[in-house]
Amino acid sequence: MFLSNSNKFKTYYLFFVNPLTGKMTSRSCKTKLKSEATKFLKDFKFENKKKPEIDKSILKLSDVREKILSHYKINNSHNTFLSYRNSYVNLIRIIKDKTISSISKSDIEEFKLQRSKEVNLISTNIDIRNIKAMFNKMIEFELLDYSKISTVKQFKIENKKMLAIDSGDLINVLNSIKDVQLKQIVRFTLLTASRISEVLNVKIKDIDFENEVVNIFQQKTNCFKTIPLTKGLSQLIDEIINSGNDKNILTLANKESYLFYNKDKNMHDLKLRADTVSKQFKRVLIKLNLSKDFKFHSLRHSAITELIKNNVPLNIVKEIAGHKSITTTMIYSHLKGDDMKKAINSLTF
Repeated sequence: MFLSNSNKFKTYYLFFVNPLTGKMTSRSCKTKLKSEATKFLKDFKFENKKKPEIDKSILKLSDVREKILSHYKINNSHNTFLSYRNSYVNLIRIIKDKTISSISKSDIEEFKLQRSKEVNLISTNIDIRNIKAMFNKMIEFELLDYSKISTVKQFKIENKKMLAIDSGDLINVLNSIKDVQLKQIVRFTLLTASRISEVLNVKIKDIDFENEVVNIFQQKTNCFKTIPLTKGLSQLIDEIINSGNDKNILTLANKESYLFYNKDKNMHDLKLRADTVSKQFKRVLIKLNLSKDFKFHSLRHSAITELIKNNVPLNIVKEIAGHKSITTTMIYSHLKGDDMKKAINSLTF
């Protein structure tokens, strides 16, 4: 019998051999604190009796909903939990409250078709992944013997173009932005290769001046990425914190203050809305007659693309971008290949 927190959420689990089955079994301690997990270990008593048999054939989606969703609520980020909950709610709404053992591949194909009429294919595919994962969890929890939907496939979606803004156009964009705070947000995004939500979530406490790094939380991967405080980034942060110095003297003391707070209301604990910033940026792009396909997220693509073009090793680009897998980073590597192709085509021998 032993404790382990070797999982990405660092939640402690108690591992022991089930005397009824002879197999290694685990129980969640529902805590990340070692002291609480140790207490759970001391107080744990295995009930040496068989659980009452459940008639799985009568269990409906509504009957197992709380057990399944509570698992994701405890073990996943809030946004991930909401995603699973949304998929579950829509499943019941579209195919009705059926018994889980009767739900077939055709039921999920019907769900796919109906859902794709309501949302885009990417969102529909997220639902399909969530539903298949939840049915696997039902099997794990011994609520279902096997899944009839395991062979359901997602919609095929053409790979998105990584729309990067040319470095020359980026200079024009920066020169055209009159709003000081918007320009600072754009520069911070480019210097950290971050998403808009990540940039706007940065607080003073996330800037480690002693170790010269910025810790940026990524909701998408539910973890922090660490960006070095380079000379350019340090100067930018200093500019942000010291702008209007008489009003910002206490900014560093208030560690919970957002780096990009709502200046209209002069509230340091109120962050800017991502959609508001994106719309501001879009107006700049329109004014410069740049491609309608460009958006704020193109800044992240632009930063990563520049790193690739500057021959930065892929493993380092991966860390800067905060990609979970280097496979994602490698998508950008074709851009360098395109540049090489143009260079070769310019030869006239």
